[in-house]
This record gives sequence, structure tokens and C-alpha cells, in this order.
Amino acid sequence: MMRLEYDPTADGIYIYFNRKRRSFRTKKFPCKHSVILVDYDKEDNPIGVEILGTRAGIDLAGLPREEEIVALLQAHGFKVLASH
Repeated sequence: MMRLEYDPTADGIYIYFNRKRRSFRTKKFPCKHSVILVDYDKEDNPIGVEILGTRAGIDLAGLPREEEIVALLQAHGFKVLASH
């Protein structure tokens, strides 16, 4: 089950896709308004997403599990700018 943690001081979100905590690699996704980093395990499965700079809104186009992330963010009151 996905879980969200928000740090208002850093204006950052981390979304956990599962209980795995150890990432093998991190990929940065292009975004105008924020920094988005996706962590992957050794089998190249996404295990979490870090989003920095959420106040201006978040563009999630192209992220793994995008629809689930949009629903989770909107349920917590975050502004999602674009989603396909």
C-alpha cells in the first residue's frame, strides 16, 4: 500500500510504494515547478518518489504509477498541475 510523508519545512513529499527502503538507483524526472526523484530497487522496480517544491503544484506526467500518485496527492490536498 502506498504511503505519503510530507515535510512542510522542506516542502517535500516522499511516497513509499511498498515497504522496501533500500534503493539501488535514483532517476530524476524533468519538471518545471519542482524536483522529482524516483528510487528503484535492484530489479528496476520503482519503490518510492521524492518531490521537492510542492507549493507551486506538481507535474507528474511520465512517472511510474502516475494515476495512483495523483489520487494519493489529491486525497491529501496537494495541487497536481498536469497528468496524462
